[in-house]
Amino acid sequence: MKSQSSVGLVDDAKLNEALAVLISCTRSKKRPLPLTEIALWLKIAVEKLGSYSAVADRIGLSPHMLAQFSSVRRLAKPVQRLFESRKLDSVDAAVHLAMLPMKEQETVSKVLANKDIDTADVRALVQLRQVKEHVPTKSLIRSVRDSKTKQEYIAEFVIRGSHDQGSMMREFKKYIPTDEIIRLEIRGALGRLVLTRKGKQALLKTAKLFGATTKQIISKLLAS
Repeated sequence: MKSQSSVGLVDDAKLNEALAVLISCTRSKKRPLPLTEIALWLKIAVEKLGSYSAVADRIGLSPHMLAQFSSVRRLAKPVQRLFESRKLDSVDAAVHLAMLPMKEQETVSKVLANKDIDTADVRALVQLRQVKEHVPTKSLIRSVRDSKTKQEYIAEFVIRGSHDQGSMMREFKKYIPTDEIIRLEIRGALGRLVLTRKGKQALLKTAKLFGATTKQIISKLLAS
């Protein structure tokens, strides 16, 4: 039979291990463990110390942020398996999926794992569900997708030099993914580059890379 002191030492070792895991997995986006495992270690730490606040104090994190790591435990088993295999790995995704009914979680998580939607879309879907309580899940997903694809960013520019549509597209594709370029319009000496939201982000990133403003960047790309 183990003495009370040896049991205490074992408990302390388990708590220290749990705290070490939580520190290594909550302070970096590149987590060494899947969320399902982190949630188990969090459960152990909370059982040992009594509350999320007590654990949060020990690892230097807010109780609210720490509690988000346990969201994965409120997900349906098939959805948990997606997080276990790290096909899904976002804390934000776990938090918002957990706000949906179990059956909806499965449908939405599969679409998310296939990258047909992103985490921001899951947040939008949760908000939409609160308003449209009786609309089928697939219809909600379609609504979120449609609203996103309708967002277009238009960058107008003056066409200089001997560029034609083909040569301009080749230059743009060096910095903007092809799928994010909706179309390139040419009207005399004026050009209009129509981008998706992600295409706009890629253009802004390129502008920063070149040390240019958004108004200057297209001229710089076509001059390079």
